[in-house]
Amino acid sequence: MRLPRRSSSTAWLAAVLFIWSGESRVGASGRDSDDTADSPKAPVGFADPATAHALGRVLTAGPGSVGLTLLTSGGYGYTEAVLGVGDAHHRLAGALALDGRPLPWLDLVLRLDGRYDMHVVPGQAGDSGMVGDPRVYARVDGRWGNGVRLGARAGLWLPGRNAPSVDAGALSPELVGLASYAQPSGPLAVSANLGYRLDRSARSAPDAARLSASDRLALGVSAFDEVLAGVAATFTRGRVQGFLEASLDLLVGSGAPAAGSSPMVVGGGARVAVGRNLRLEAELEISPSGRPSTAATAPLTPIPPRFAAWLGLAYAFGGSSPAVTAPARPETIVRAPPPSPSLPPTSPSPLAVTLNGRVSGAGGGRLTELRVEITDGGPRRPVSANDDGHFRVEGQPGDEVTIFAEAADHLPGRASVTLGAGAENTVELTLERRAPRGQIRGLVRSLRGDALPADVAIEPEGVDDGGEVKPLRAQGGRFQIDVVPGRYRVTITAPGYEVQKRKVDVEENGVTLLNVDLRRKP
Repeated sequence: MRLPRRSSSTAWLAAVLFIWSGESRVGASGRDSDDTADSPKAPVGFADPATAHALGRVLTAGPGSVGLTLLTSGGYGYTEAVLGVGDAHHRLAGALALDGRPLPWLDLVLRLDGRYDMHVVPGQAGDSGMVGDPRVYARVDGRWGNGVRLGARAGLWLPGRNAPSVDAGALSPELVGLASYAQPSGPLAVSANLGYRLDRSARSAPDAARLSASDRLALGVSAFDEVLAGVAATFTRGRVQGFLEASLDLLVGSGAPAAGSSPMVVGGGARVAVGRNLRLEAELEISPSGRPSTAATAPLTPIPPRFAAWLGLAYAFGGSSPAVTAPARPETIVRAPPPSPSLPPTSPSPLAVTLNGRVSGAGGGRLTELRVEITDGGPRRPVSANDDGHFRVEGQPGDEVTIFAEAADHLPGRASVTLGAGAENTVELTLERRAPRGQIRGLVRSLRGDALPADVAIEPEGVDDGGEVKPLRAQGGRFQIDVVPGRYRVTITAPGYEVQKRKVDVEENGVTLLNVDLRRKP
């Protein structure tokens, strides 16, 4: 098999790793990771169907945790005879991707797909070849209302004729809208995708008329644009998440085959969390669509395998929770009392009990960007809370459930409760507001403009900060410190130079710049 479009080689993978290694060090605040070294590490929310996954064609909308996930998958696909002589087409395929969220609402993906195709005809030598495709995606997500999530993903497919080239005329962009509903405090989520791909991939195979039917099948390119549609449902229980999905790439344009011959795939599978950061996935797919013509005079169209089986793996490198930056003080901890000891002892009941909870701000105020997770000894899993912070979860009598909550401008908190049978299980969790912050940043120089190492003492003046003097060293002349908003006295000393004292005002969430020129002692 001589394919006019070949793999883009491992150079693409090296570029992917290099690019993301630089990008992933920048947190949600836009500063280097050193600035957020004290940020709490949140567990990977693998129970949320919006989390990056290795398998599945239909996307679930929703913001996620800041961090980086490595995705890899592989599988086998079988396509029935295309020549009508008892032949068969076999495909081994795989993908490697880096999926990262530099911001809770922004997702970036770099992916390399590859496959090895073999066409077998009885009595003839096997016809085989390899194809590789790099792809890039950027997506935005948000939550609206109680359980409603919306998003959009833009993508670019970069097919090329020879490794490691990219054919600019064959670049194929796409845009897909995402809509999902995640059942509040429940296991079910449903999603729908709708979009359009401006497909120019067939331009990477200009000599298509000279290709055999098996070559045309292996290429997987299209002479037509596609309307991209899909629906999916996921059901999460503990460490296991099952999913069912159906997708259709409707070929459109002059001369396009009938809708029933457009690529259609129906699949189902499971994702199992085997650790805090590791998930295994499996999926089976069938394609009920008709088969367009593979004759030399027919336009190129993609033909998915009639049957395919996939295995995947997702490993999250961790990251900070999407709604919270580095804490200013230890988290608030509230422990609910155990069931009353006056209740008579009972044997464990197989019936589930319900825990009713609420998360609120100090004084009972509502919280924005609220994120609630629970665990009963296994991995954390997200729980939907309404606008008032109310949530419900089910468990078994005797389970010890820990609730973790985070919200914008508040310290993270947690509460633990042991579920009892025949009693009302409730928990209230109040998050303390995070103290407002500001920053003093400066440069110490001589009158000649040379940077000077110096000692800097910052003392509050009328600031509710304990009256504590904050000493720091301006190594190389530069210094910075986070402080509570207010007025401060700053004293700068350096050997051989006159002491200089300054007063500065720091505003909430503001940066006060203080550049100091020291005069030499006479």
